[in-house]
Formats: sequence, C-alpha cells, structure tokens
Amino acid sequence: MGDKGPGDTGAGVGGANDWEWVRVLAQGRVYDEARPAVNRAAWAAVALAASHGGERNGLRRARAVADRFALRARVAGSVGTWASDPDALVADVLAENGLPDRFLKAVARGLAPVVPLVRDGRLRERGEQWLAVWGPPSGSN
Repeated sequence: MGDKGPGDTGAGVGGANDWEWVRVLAQGRVYDEARPAVNRAAWAAVALAASHGGERNGLRRARAVADRFALRARVAGSVGTWASDPDALVADVLAENGLPDRFLKAVARGLAPVVPLVRDGRLRERGEQWLAVWGPPSGSN
C-alpha cells in the first residue's frame, strides 16, 4: 500500500541505491567508445557526481573513492587528458589514505596507463613508485 513504486526501498529519492544506479548507467556510456569524446566526458561528470551522491547517502567511502579514481583514469586514458587531468588524478591517489589493499590494487590497474601521461616529472616518479608497490606485476597488463 502507500505511494511506494517498484524498487522503492523506502530510503527516499537520492538513497545510495538510486545514486549507484545513476552512476552505473552513466559509467556505461563513458565506456562506450562509439560515443563522441565530448559526450563520454559529459557522462563521466554525471557518473562522478552520482558517486559523490551515493557516498553521501551511505555507499562505502572506500568503494566510492576507488570507483571515482578508476573512472577518472579511464577517461584520461581513453577520452583524453583534456577531460581528466593525469597530474591531478595521480596527486589525489597519492594523497588518499586508508583505502583497503583490494581497492588500492584496483586503482593501480586503472592508474598504470595514466602515470606516463603525468607532465610533472617528480609527480610521475612518485606515481611510478606507488605503482611499483600496488600495481600489477610486470607483463600482466
């Protein structure tokens, strides 16, 4: 009874599940390489905003942060550095504290192709050192 629609958990509009649904939908469009780069970049902005919304509404922080890092890495590598700044991404990853190992390893997989795009030499070196710890073994990409 009442006004609940299908799939309504009672959490109200904007609950973590709603935000996660929007993030997944938008992220799928980011990963669709048949779309124009500018369209994919716009969908990335939607996915990032939805990730923040999900985190504010109960989505585990570690997962949300790791998802955002992975998305930003994908955008930098496949859409272009104009859409996601590799220097800012690597600096943000290096500044992040407290992610569980399994999330760090997932972030490293996405970050590996982005670190060579970093313009600041010292930051690129620090990113390479971070990848040496958390990245996949050589030759496993």
